[in-house]
Amino acid sequence: MTGDWVTIELLSATTVAGGQPMAGEVDIEAEHDHLGLPYLGGKAVHALLRDTWLSMADQFAPLAPAARRVLGRPRRLLDGAAVLNIGDATVDEATMVAIRRAQQRPPQHHPLRPGDVLRALTDIRTQTAEDRASGAPLSGSLRRSRVVLPGLSWFAPLGWVGNAPQPDDLRCLALCLLGTRHVGLARWRGRGHVRMTYRGDLTRTRELVEEAIA
Repeated sequence: MTGDWVTIELLSATTVAGGQPMAGEVDIEAEHDHLGLPYLGGKAVHALLRDTWLSMADQFAPLAPAARRVLGRPRRLLDGAAVLNIGDATVDEATMVAIRRAQQRPPQHHPLRPGDVLRALTDIRTQTAEDRASGAPLSGSLRRSRVVLPGLSWFAPLGWVGNAPQPDDLRCLALCLLGTRHVGLARWRGRGHVRMTYRGDLTRTRELVEEAIA
């Protein structure tokens, strides 16, 4: 990629809900584009990074001004003040181009369908609630959700406003990236394990964190 970006590597099955469910397949659909490619919205990425910062803010008080610059203030105080804009996290451009070309093939060459793309990159998981008294599955609680398979990487473009990023801006961003370990639904149950890095460079991201804690 060119410019500035964040890389998100999926290390486990991940549920990023928000798509229109395919009839008869799932109750909770994965967010995906018109090509059938799963993605994670930029607003969701921003919210995850902000939540991570709030969980560690007390330990990094000197970076508080940078956090306000990079992540913005609470909505009720000042909306849209962040110097960092985060785009949707999607697969790389080369993959998008290849998928688009495969879907535009003439009928005699069996064009790829968006549903085929989605199914190739995802799996379906079932779960049910448990009756607290008997421990048996609760009647009518069965749900099927689509999960994005591990091994996929997403890339979220970063847009900096004005003279950003300053050194502390990048240090704050790196802290939030490495501190964000899970995304999507059921992330508190171990699903959606990810690794986030600045420009896909784990070494550089760690160096920025070391500068922040020095």
